[in-house]
Amino acid sequence: MKVLIADFDLFLKIGGGQTFYRQIIEKNPDINFYYLLEKENTNNLRPNNAHGIAYKPIYQIHDLNNYININPPRWAYRSFTLASNIANSVTGYSFDIVDAPDYEQYTLFLRPALEYHGVKCDKIALSMHGKISTTLQLDWFGSTEVNIPLDLEEKMQFKTADIRYGISKSYLKEWQDLVNLETQYFNPLHFIDLPQCKSLDINNNKPNLYFIGRTEKRKGADIFIDLVWWLSPNNYHQASIIGPHSYSEFGDSSQVLLQSMIDKRLINIDIKPPKSRQELDKIFSQPAIIFLPSRYDTLNLLALESLFSGCPTAIGNGAGVCQFLEENFPQLPWIKIDVNNTYDCIPKLIDILENYNDYRQQLKDALLIINTNTKDPNLSSIYHTENNHNLEVSEELKEWYSQLINYWNSRTKNQNYLKIIPSKIINKGIKPSIKKVKSKLVRYAEDTRSSQLIKSPFIASQYHKVFTLSEQTSLEIEKKLQQVWNLAETFEPEAKGIKGKIQSAFRVDRVRVWREIARLERMRNNDLVATTYYLRSIKTLGYDKFNELPYVIKTLEEKGFKPEAKVAEAMFKNVNQQTEKTFNILTETYQNNLEYQPQEYEFIDERRDKENYQVSVIVSLYNAAAKLPLFLRVLAQQTLVKKGLVEIILVDSGSPDEEYSVFKQLQSELNLPIVYLRSKNRETIQNAWNRAILLCRSPYITFLGVDETILPQCLEVLAHELEKNSDIDWVISHSLVTDVDLQGNHVNDIMLYDRSNYDQNFVYLDTCYLSLVGGLYRKNIHDRFGYYDSSYRGAGDTEFKNRVLPHIKTKMINRVLGLFWNYPDARTTQSPMAEIEDIRAWYLHRTLGGIKYAFSEKNPEEIEQFLIKTLAYRKSYCQHISSDLEYAYNLSQLLAEMKPSSSFLQLKPTIDKLFIAYRQLDWVEDLTTFSPSKTLWNTRKLGEKIESLHRQIVSKLGYNNFNPNYDIFHDNRHEQHANLWKTELTKI
Repeated sequence: MKVLIADFDLFLKIGGGQTFYRQIIEKNPDINFYYLLEKENTNNLRPNNAHGIAYKPIYQIHDLNNYININPPRWAYRSFTLASNIANSVTGYSFDIVDAPDYEQYTLFLRPALEYHGVKCDKIALSMHGKISTTLQLDWFGSTEVNIPLDLEEKMQFKTADIRYGISKSYLKEWQDLVNLETQYFNPLHFIDLPQCKSLDINNNKPNLYFIGRTEKRKGADIFIDLVWWLSPNNYHQASIIGPHSYSEFGDSSQVLLQSMIDKRLINIDIKPPKSRQELDKIFSQPAIIFLPSRYDTLNLLALESLFSGCPTAIGNGAGVCQFLEENFPQLPWIKIDVNNTYDCIPKLIDILENYNDYRQQLKDALLIINTNTKDPNLSSIYHTENNHNLEVSEELKEWYSQLINYWNSRTKNQNYLKIIPSKIINKGIKPSIKKVKSKLVRYAEDTRSSQLIKSPFIASQYHKVFTLSEQTSLEIEKKLQQVWNLAETFEPEAKGIKGKIQSAFRVDRVRVWREIARLERMRNNDLVATTYYLRSIKTLGYDKFNELPYVIKTLEEKGFKPEAKVAEAMFKNVNQQTEKTFNILTETYQNNLEYQPQEYEFIDERRDKENYQVSVIVSLYNAAAKLPLFLRVLAQQTLVKKGLVEIILVDSGSPDEEYSVFKQLQSELNLPIVYLRSKNRETIQNAWNRAILLCRSPYITFLGVDETILPQCLEVLAHELEKNSDIDWVISHSLVTDVDLQGNHVNDIMLYDRSNYDQNFVYLDTCYLSLVGGLYRKNIHDRFGYYDSSYRGAGDTEFKNRVLPHIKTKMINRVLGLFWNYPDARTTQSPMAEIEDIRAWYLHRTLGGIKYAFSEKNPEEIEQFLIKTLAYRKSYCQHISSDLEYAYNLSQLLAEMKPSSSFLQLKPTIDKLFIAYRQLDWVEDLTTFSPSKTLWNTRKLGEKIESLHRQIVSKLGYNNFNPNYDIFHDNRHEQHANLWKTELTKI
């Protein structure tokens, strides 16, 4: 039998497809195989039944550039070209079988191409290795949408082949569900050489953890990183990713993405290049676990090599090898990773790591008694299968090929050549120059200060154009509002060209736009949203310039925000009395929350079995039934939970969902020490927390929502820190924010709350420096300094931190132990309500009265040191250096009162000057074409001058690592509450 394998350089390339073909050649010496040589040397060593044929391409895809017709579609040109070149290379040959892989699509035209070039062929077999369209969907850089032309190509080539065979039953079924044509199963036992179980190299090291394979997303290297993060570093020696990387069409590498994931988790995982077969064999013989967490994989032969070498192997259930192992070797132990619930395998992994030698011996014993024989059809039998193709599709493809080859033959080579030359010159010479200029403009526009300078001459004209739009009907108002939003976007619009970028996203004269949004929202009866913008404008300018405070106060009171109305009045009605009134509100709030009176419950379900625990985890529930199972199963993996030292308090705040039913079902499975309590009516989250605090039986407490979790070692690490440091009240680690799907599966990382170089006072500049997710504090904080303010709906945790911070001591633990699951649904804290509440939870504490509350009992030297940090600090969720001139402005005032002789007050005049200049940028008094540019330019130059002066002053004060960044737009006023609250547009 003569078989042409329509693939290239089989004994040179090391890809999975080429490896498969090499193995079937070696295992079938009675079949003569032919394949194409493109880069492989003709003298390469190959079996006697393997014959190389030189590849002779004469067709180029650009030969069809000028072909214009509806059919064949342009996406078929590449397959036409490759099929024609393959056929041209074997002109004069005759074959029983032409075997082509489905990771290419030229099988579309192989039949007519071979016929046209005079090549005899009885059958065309499609060797099924994996859908490229699915692979692209699952890639780091691809679209999640189906590539429709590629998907259609794959289906057409599947239908036109005479025989379809594959080594994965799961992949064959995937196709059978799509197309009703027979496929043949080729059992891998027919061609793979299963390795002998290797003796374990005895050493005292703990097992190493390895991901081995190409680092494209479907292979699951990111799942490996997450699993390593969740495992205790005390249980393994080293972790490594081994394999080639995938790249986008722009050269972006998967290595960069994976390294970013590793860095955000503060874990040690080495990324290494591919290993040779001998090096892999050595890995398999040492203490190790091999991770192959595939989301989508036709088979994964490496899993068989690792497992049959006697090395414990963890395999993603998206790999076809899972079904192969379950059907052929059910007695073999291996770890299945559910790629839709990766947390589920962690207990088993921990058990194997803690009992590694026993598990490996179990695997070795199982390998001694397996039977590797199979009765499934061999390759020769499959090749003799009767032809079975879709005649209609085959005829359509034959017609397409006829049209394209006729055009190719009819075109004039000289004309074609002349047409190619100019286009090549243009592409080589002119286009790169245009691209370079455009690239420079885009890079310049992406620098915020530079882009705003470019934009600023357009502000007045764009405002006039948009503000004068008609607003006679609801539809017109909505269209106008949409245009105003465009003016005030905080990020450059990606979809717009340079002109669009220049005429939108203005960050100068912001108050004017916010007030216009407020006016339009009032017309739409969205009074609370309008109030949010008016209040933001007043706060930004520092006073009620346009007499909008009465409307703000009235609306806040009507909408149930009376405490916020009181604070707004204290802050802005009479700025001369602001300090006294704000300070009084804060001291009054402190006194009012020193105690919390118990309230009645609808019921309490007590499942705790002890009177004392070490840690209490308080969880508030509202519409949380769907997320509760994953949350509790993951929480059950806490090391302290397993030791019986954690109690869980579930507080159901009158939820209409089925949380209690879900809890009862889970409790029979998990048997955790839980008390479930429910209030009759809905209540604020802070009230729910206060209820739970009274029920705590532990000295340490933390709070989580069902969309938040902690690493298994978290509570043990944090509790140990509090145990050994009696002067510390609150400990906090780093926390990672991730996007997840509705089932809680990791989609991508968003950001890390990186609290490195922690200073407790940073919380006044960025409240995220102290948190509950990945944090733990002493319960007696509440006995000493009070409870949460139950009147808050979303910002109560921020207020509580600011209220108790002057009285407690905190510490940061340099590990990433907290995790946010950002489900695709809205959060309470992502609404205008949260911004409104922040006026008393956050901004009240930033006034001079608030700063007096925080620092009046502190040592002036601490204030001096913190003053420097307000001018140059890093927010926990950013990497750049920010400033907070408003806080510095007020803090320096307090320092002047407490220590008038302080040498740090040298900074005060220029702090005041730059702060006022920043404030003036948000309302340009005489708005003309060039007034924003002039104001921005002058402020920029002032910032550069003061930055240089501050460096000199601070250096003389003995601070060598002071690196301010007065670039305007990295000041806190531009980094907090500058976003838009986009209301629903019902008419557009």
